[in-house]
Amino acid sequence: MLKPRKRIFLRKSLLMLITLMTIGAFPFSSSAQYDHKLFTSNIILEAKVHYGFLYAQHLELELFNSHFPAFEFSIEQLTYGRQRWERAYNYPILGMTFFYSPLGNNPILGSSFALMPFINFPLYKTKVFTFGFRFALGLGYLTKTFDRISNYKDIAIGSHLNAAINLMIEARYRLSEYFTLTAGLSLQHFSNGSLKTPNYGLNAPLVNIGLAFRPVRDNKDIGDRYIAPTEPFSTIVRNSIEFNIGAALGYKNMTSELGANYLVYHLFENTFVQVSRKSKFGMGLDLSYDASQKKILEMNGQTATSTIDIMRPGVNAAYELILGKLGFIMNLGIYLSGKEKSNGPLYEKLCFQYDFSRNFFAHVLLKVHFGRADYIGWGIGYKFDVFYGKKKIK
Repeated sequence: MLKPRKRIFLRKSLLMLITLMTIGAFPFSSSAQYDHKLFTSNIILEAKVHYGFLYAQHLELELFNSHFPAFEFSIEQLTYGRQRWERAYNYPILGMTFFYSPLGNNPILGSSFALMPFINFPLYKTKVFTFGFRFALGLGYLTKTFDRISNYKDIAIGSHLNAAINLMIEARYRLSEYFTLTAGLSLQHFSNGSLKTPNYGLNAPLVNIGLAFRPVRDNKDIGDRYIAPTEPFSTIVRNSIEFNIGAALGYKNMTSELGANYLVYHLFENTFVQVSRKSKFGMGLDLSYDASQKKILEMNGQTATSTIDIMRPGVNAAYELILGKLGFIMNLGIYLSGKEKSNGPLYEKLCFQYDFSRNFFAHVLLKVHFGRADYIGWGIGYKFDVFYGKKKIK
């Protein structure tokens, strides 16, 4: 059993994922420069019915193979360009969704619940039809978890609280001013990022159909929202190279495997060049120290003679998706050294970075090896630009 302080520590780290996503995605406030009668609340209510199965990404998870339904209720908001990034992404839909599934009524897994903020990006749309991609990230709760005595077969998840991620390709057809028919394919994922092992995670491919209801008729003053009402779409900006330097602290509860809890210290640097209003490309450097690797080496008959044997430097390719003050950063890298090599030479990082000032940011990152979460880290950083020349950004 976890001590009360550790349980609170785990909850706070998972809640931070939702906080950064919500703060960056939802337009709670805006400059008076963009106040306009076109910008209304535009609330939509939507219900979905899913049907799918659990995908066994590891042989050990084939025990849980089953087909089952799932249910979802969402509160959504159409965007009309209140913020610049909304126009850059063709006016996406923002929302909050509640997800429930009995997971096949499996007595080992129990049931799943999730509350996830999301953003739905239109990839193609006309007046009545929209085809898009939805990304949702929030907090999940599983009613059953691993227990050495009472539920030892549940090797999928070691904690009740988990990160919940939903990726969806969706089509929306407008039936009338009030109703929209929706359908899509999605992947629902639950994982605690190795905050407590075991943590193979749960993955459920799903197909869905839904109905969206808009309580209030369209704003007749909107006209053609594809034309930005307050500013031109393109602008002249100064060329710059952006440097992001940060530190993160991770936590791994490995009592079921190694009999102890461990901290992970992570330093990184990302160098970016912005190529559009949506994207930045670059490269990065990483340096991490994971105390659990010393124990793993000892269990395999090896020894770590110094701290350098445990430290793992790496170099990576980096990409940032810009959503106002919120950035979603993906890194794919290779380790340069390190004595413990059970995770292989390659690694991936997924990071939400929120700029709370011009130069300082907070972030939550997930370190992954071949699709398996290693740890969640959270921290702060500093960013600055080196300018040269000018260019047009669209």
